[in-house]
Amino acid sequence: MTSGPRISSDIAVWLDVTRLVSRVGRAALTGVDRVERAYLDWLLMRDAEDRLFLRTGRGFLLLPMEAASTLIEALERPDQLGASDWLSRVTGKGGEIKHRIEAALRIQAVDRAPPWGVKSLLNRSRAARIVYLNVGHSNLSPRHLEAIAAEHDARAAILIHDMIPLDHPEFVVPAQAAAFERKMRVALGAADLLIANSAATAGRIRHYVAEWGLSEALVDVAHLGLPDQPALGSAPTQIDPSRPYLVSLGTIEPRKNHDLLLDVWEALASALDPAALPHLHIIGQRGWQSEAFFARLDAHPLKDKAIFEHGALSDADTRAVLSGAKALLFPSFAEGFGLPPAEALREGVLPVCADLPVLREILGNSAVYLDPKDAYSWVETIKKLLAGKVFAETDGPHALPKWPDHFEKVERAVTALWQDGQKGNG
Repeated sequence: MTSGPRISSDIAVWLDVTRLVSRVGRAALTGVDRVERAYLDWLLMRDAEDRLFLRTGRGFLLLPMEAASTLIEALERPDQLGASDWLSRVTGKGGEIKHRIEAALRIQAVDRAPPWGVKSLLNRSRAARIVYLNVGHSNLSPRHLEAIAAEHDARAAILIHDMIPLDHPEFVVPAQAAAFERKMRVALGAADLLIANSAATAGRIRHYVAEWGLSEALVDVAHLGLPDQPALGSAPTQIDPSRPYLVSLGTIEPRKNHDLLLDVWEALASALDPAALPHLHIIGQRGWQSEAFFARLDAHPLKDKAIFEHGALSDADTRAVLSGAKALLFPSFAEGFGLPPAEALREGVLPVCADLPVLREILGNSAVYLDPKDAYSWVETIKKLLAGKVFAETDGPHALPKWPDHFEKVERAVTALWQDGQKGNG
């Protein structure tokens, strides 16, 4: 993934994989999960005493990098996991996949500690310098991060994906905004390094650092990379190659603004001859707080005629659908980064996006930007697109974000944490 390690080999990275382990046996990986997986792949390329850090129901495990293969295999083939350990079985939890993956990893641990024992893990480590790296927002508690802050030769680096639950609490479940604020107050106040996935996210981090009266944080911007391009899979049978179609990609939740797409297709159906009506293919699992939308979609007269819902498809099958589309429609109200439009560009597909600063930052002039509240502009743009009259105002191929560039910035920022011998924040 990168050309070679830049972090000194005497700096041990402890990557927190608590979130990724929690995803074993569940639905397709989310965007945050994919980022944590990319960090796991990056560490596998380093020649250092790096570790995987995991919180379980019984405390913390410190795992060798060799355990990464067990985790990756479990993510890809959870049905192949072995049995849980005896304690899980006698407590009636032996069949739970959480206990089975923890059992598979526990036997590989090089050290372990009770829930209050992070300090002991640090003290027992043979590494001269340790950077605790958290990209999944698990374990952002005062006790956890304060134990790291207390160690002279340990640093905490945290990747912040967005501040959406604080900026737009209306888009998250009621308790999430308050819980997220508690995590961010700890993270922004205790981390030595904050990695922002975009300049837009960095701006919101600095806003809350100032609002909460925290010490000015060290913030580095490192754009996320695109995942490796998968092999071309099979498009679902609902794809009609003789009919032009457009694609929506992402979890169905209020922030993604799928209601606008139904409004748009109703307007198109009224304006166009039925034979000229393009198809809409919605890819993404059903999320939260969208019951009204689900009811509307399920009862829609165009459902399974011109509007098709596919759920979460594999990366290969998603690519097969995306590669034949006229455009990707991305009317999201808020994003921390926004990978689907970049993935569309890689396939040579035009992204038609909400006009958000972060999307302009990532996509430049290679997309068409529209007001996410103005259905009329989306209807007219799609009509022109079908007539071949809509193009992005680009003056050449757009440089898409790459993981090697991201990790080069992260490596330099982590190394710099020890240059003056001081803690980076506070």
